Amino acid sequence: MSNLWLADPVLASVRGWWTGIIIGVTIVAVVVFLVMTIITQAHKIAGQAEAGSRGMLDAYANTMAVWELRDINRSTSNIWRAAEDARKLLEEKS
Repeated sequence: MSNLWLADPVLASVRGWWTGIIIGVTIVAVVVFLVMTIITQAHKIAGQAEAGSRGMLDAYANTMAVWELRDINRSTSNIWRAAEDARKLLEEKS
């Protein structure tokens, strides 16, 4: 049978077409598999990024008290300095 394929140029060219089609379908299948894998991983990464973003917002909300404490410390320091200045003035007058 293989001699028939080689002897007849028409059958030999058809064999080449089938070989090309099989190779083409295989390449397309591999590309589709790789693209689907990339899309799946991108979807997972997007979910992780969203979770990370929510975590950062939670951390921001949880640390707002620290920034408020800084403002309270500044106010307390200003009040303390004003009290010291007032005491110095009172000591000078007495």
